[in-house]
Amino acid sequence: MASRAASSKVIRFGVFEIDHRAGELRKNGLRVKLTGQPFEVLGILLERPGEVITREEIRRRLWPADTFVDFEHSVNTAIKRVREVLGDSADSPRFVQTLPRRGYRFIAPVEGAATPETTFHDTRRVPRTLTRLTFDAGLQLGATWSPDGRFIAYSSDRGGKFDVWVQPVSGGDAVQVTKGPGHNWQPDWSPDGKLIAFRSERAEGGLYVVPVLGGHERKLASFGYRPRWSPNGSQVLFGTAFSLALAAGKFNRLYVVNLDGGPPREVLAEFLAQHDLRPLAAVWHPDSKRISVGIPGCEPAPTFWVVPLDAGPAIKSEIAPGVVNGITEAAANGFKGSLDSEFSWAPSGNAVYFERKSGGAGNLWKAAIDPENLRITGIERLTTGAGPDTDFALSPDGKRLAFTARAQYTRIWVFPFDAVNAQVTGAGQAVTSPGMVAFGAHLSRDSRKLAYSVERGGNWELRVRSLSEEREASVAADDHYIRHHPRWSPDGTRLAYTRVDPKNWRGQLCIWSAEIGNEEPLTTLGSPVGCVYDWSPDGEWLLASQGTGDTDVRVPPPGAFPGFGICRLPVAAAPHAEMSAQNVVNDSAYSLYQAHFSPDGGWIVFEAAKNAPNVPESVLCVVPACGGRWTRITDGKSWDDKPRWSPDGHTIYFLSGRSGFFDVWGVHFDPAGGGLIGEPFRITSFESPRLRVSEPISFAGLSISHDRLALTLTESSGSIWMLDNVDR
Repeated sequence: MASRAASSKVIRFGVFEIDHRAGELRKNGLRVKLTGQPFEVLGILLERPGEVITREEIRRRLWPADTFVDFEHSVNTAIKRVREVLGDSADSPRFVQTLPRRGYRFIAPVEGAATPETTFHDTRRVPRTLTRLTFDAGLQLGATWSPDGRFIAYSSDRGGKFDVWVQPVSGGDAVQVTKGPGHNWQPDWSPDGKLIAFRSERAEGGLYVVPVLGGHERKLASFGYRPRWSPNGSQVLFGTAFSLALAAGKFNRLYVVNLDGGPPREVLAEFLAQHDLRPLAAVWHPDSKRISVGIPGCEPAPTFWVVPLDAGPAIKSEIAPGVVNGITEAAANGFKGSLDSEFSWAPSGNAVYFERKSGGAGNLWKAAIDPENLRITGIERLTTGAGPDTDFALSPDGKRLAFTARAQYTRIWVFPFDAVNAQVTGAGQAVTSPGMVAFGAHLSRDSRKLAYSVERGGNWELRVRSLSEEREASVAADDHYIRHHPRWSPDGTRLAYTRVDPKNWRGQLCIWSAEIGNEEPLTTLGSPVGCVYDWSPDGEWLLASQGTGDTDVRVPPPGAFPGFGICRLPVAAAPHAEMSAQNVVNDSAYSLYQAHFSPDGGWIVFEAAKNAPNVPESVLCVVPACGGRWTRITDGKSWDDKPRWSPDGHTIYFLSGRSGFFDVWGVHFDPAGGGLIGEPFRITSFESPRLRVSEPISFAGLSISHDRLALTLTESSGSIWMLDNVDR
């Protein structure tokens, strides 16, 4: 809590005096114990003796706008403590008078009254200091602490690829720990200080352990991401989803593995299924016996369950009633549906640290928690600025946070492209502003127009840009809806997209006319049609996702659409086109997305995803437009997404993460026989975090025209910083 400059005066009343510079209250010259918020409340009352100080003013003075506590309880407790120390009474006050429903007034005579500019505070509160720990170019992330708090390990691309490095917190040279092939990242230091667990992209990927100063890199599991040691060092917890959006779509399973070479064991599967939960992240509770599972939510504080690893009751986090007002204010200031996931327990179990976006800024926060019932009693923002501040780790003593402060820009890039010969023919150019996050690009077939979604300052817009005239405009930007997944009609005169009300996540499909600028609904609000993917070549039908039997008709935040099949909708049936929907393809074992007509209308390519035992599986398939048997065009060993046809229908382009980073790939297709020609081949090579395909992959856009390729790319750099005294 920042304080204004204070006067040097000592304020006296009766036998008491308050010295704000020393942070002391004295009675007959002897110091009496009054610190923290009670001391500050007394100081505020003494600024204007005889005047009413409202409870709202006290709230504003003591708690910044981005800090949320059980305010009513905290103020009552502070006033009660002031009266106890002063020997005062609420019924017969000599010093502090209560004015019901208004506030408080200091009624005793005062000598040397404070000026209005004075703010009293406990000067013994240690300020938080922010210290930069790494200074290399590129990106350093995933900090983890040694048990004694003297070193950090992290992953860095300083050697041309990601590897794990260790360096002293007090300064000094970093030492490279991992030397194996592929990217090596997501490190976690063992509690005994001897080993570091990490994720590696070598071969087909997996989890490994290595001695802290380097040496033999031993495989721990053949799959998994984000390993986390249990506090007692006996097991490693990990998940199967490489992306937050996949976790939000139920494509995440949790496992633990011992160091004895035995196979990983899936955990909490029955509990997660029973409660229909999507675990974004999972961390150990400080007692080593329970696992905390974070789930998607729109609140400022994380929503999580604490579940015993073996048997026993699970507990869900709750927010104390007195914090609800703060949550409401936070929502008004930009808390939207969020896929922020990382959180960590304080060793004492009385606080949780977490990432969250507010008003477009990604920062680190702290939630005070009652360890017995997991009730969140207060929320405090720890970092400020645009961020994002990510990949944080709490020191073993709970006093310091190490995190990556990123400079990050997600924009739409357009490359000259020969779609027939599958070649990028020149350098690309960013066509959207670095001041907003852009995603979901779609080119008109004549390459003259680009539609895309943006997020700026916590608000979402759908925008249309003329690539030939270099001008752009918003589509219906004067309301609160989220619009995403835009798709141009074949003639480029209409734009179909999903419109979602973030108040209840109910959505509908809409069509916007580029000629007259009006928006009309295609489906009913809340219908089970979730997302539009493509127009038929004649412009009379739309391919869309449709909820299967048990799918909630509410549309989750963009990037999380579980349990859908593919249908086609007659455009002429608006505004209730879902009533005339025709099923194209469905499968109870898969969720189906990203359906696109071939240029001649004879085939449909789509993505089929399911939560396989070890890793989420995503395969690309084709099916005759009239229905029939699927044909797989990828093997499912890596996550493949966003299939797109070449204008001549002889090549299918897609995004694939088979190299560790996502890139554009292609595979040749025989439209006459419906089979593949040859093996998939790579088109682009974005192997550096300085410029890479954006993640989560569900937000990335890929669009192909005859001479252009549009792609969502993220430029990122960042260093590791340390914030101290976070336990105060």
